[in-house]
Amino acid sequence: MTENERPTGQRVVAVVPTFRPDEALLVGLRALAPQVAMIIVVDDGSPDDPAGILALAGELGCEIVRSASNNGIAAALNIGIRMALTDDADFVLTLDQDTVLPGHYVSDCTTVFRIAAPDTRLGVVCTDRVNGKPSIYELHTAEGLGLVREAIQSGCLISARCLTECGLFDERLFIDCVDTEFCLRIAQYGYRIAVGPGTDISHSLGEQVALRPFGVARFDERGRQRTYEYHGPTRRYFITRNNIDLFLRYSRIRPRWVLSAIKREIGPTVTTIVSGPLRWRQLVATVIGAAHGLMRLRGPLSPGLRKLLVGRRD
Repeated sequence: MTENERPTGQRVVAVVPTFRPDEALLVGLRALAPQVAMIIVVDDGSPDDPAGILALAGELGCEIVRSASNNGIAAALNIGIRMALTDDADFVLTLDQDTVLPGHYVSDCTTVFRIAAPDTRLGVVCTDRVNGKPSIYELHTAEGLGLVREAIQSGCLISARCLTECGLFDERLFIDCVDTEFCLRIAQYGYRIAVGPGTDISHSLGEQVALRPFGVARFDERGRQRTYEYHGPTRRYFITRNNIDLFLRYSRIRPRWVLSAIKREIGPTVTTIVSGPLRWRQLVATVIGAAHGLMRLRGPLSPGLRKLLVGRRD
C-alpha cells in the first residue's frame, strides 16, 4: 500500500465542519485530498474569515458551504452528509477541522468494510488510535475485526447504507455527545463499529491546564505540574446537559452503558469545578446543564445563558 492511496471502486466523500478555522484546517485538507473523491467543508457560521482560510480551502479543490448562523456541529455535518449522499457517495468520512490523517487512512478503512462478513453488519470504521492512544476493543468478530461501542466522530468512515437506514446526527444536541448518540442509535439498528487496524490520527482533544484543586497545585513523582483536559463553561454546560439527555434516553435500553458513562463523567466534572479556571461559572454551567438535561431542553445556548456563562453575548 502506498502513501495517499485512494480506494478504487468506492466513492468516498469527506465532510469537514469548521468554526473559525485556522491553518490546521489546511494541513488536514492537504493530507486528506488525495485519499477521497470529494471534500465538503461546511463552515458553521464563523463571523468572518480574516486569514482567508476558507478561500484557501476552496483553492485546494474543496466544496465550501457557509452557514449564515452557528447551528452546531451536528447540523454542519448533516449539511455535508446530505450533499455527499446526493453525490452518490458509498461512504462518508467525517473529520474535525484540526484532524490530520496518515496517507493511507481511507484505504485502510475501506479495506475493513471489504473484509467484514454480511452478518457483521458493519456500519462504521473508526481510527484504532488517537495521538497514539489505542482503542479498547469490546470483542472481535469471526473475521478478526476489533469492535468498539463508541467512537469519536473525527475519522469515522460511515457507510451510506447505515446513514440512510439509521438517520443522520442529532441536531438537537448542538455540540458534545453528538457522536456518542449516533453510535448508540446505530447499535439499536444492529450496526457495529470496527476499528481500522493500525490506523492512528492526529487530533486535538482539548486544552491542557494545570491541575489546582481549590487553588493547590498538584505535581507528579518527577516534580512536574499535573494537568487535565479543560473545557470552558459553555462546553461544560453542553457536556452535562447532553449526557443526562442520553442517560434518560437509554436508561432502560442500555443500563450498563449508562452506569459506565456516569462513572466516566463524574471525575472530569468534579475536577473542572474544583480546579478551575472559572470554578464558579463551571459549577453554574454544570447545575444548569443538569437541570436542562432532566427537563430535556435542547438546542443552542440562549443569549441570556451565554451571557451568564461567558459574560458576553457573541
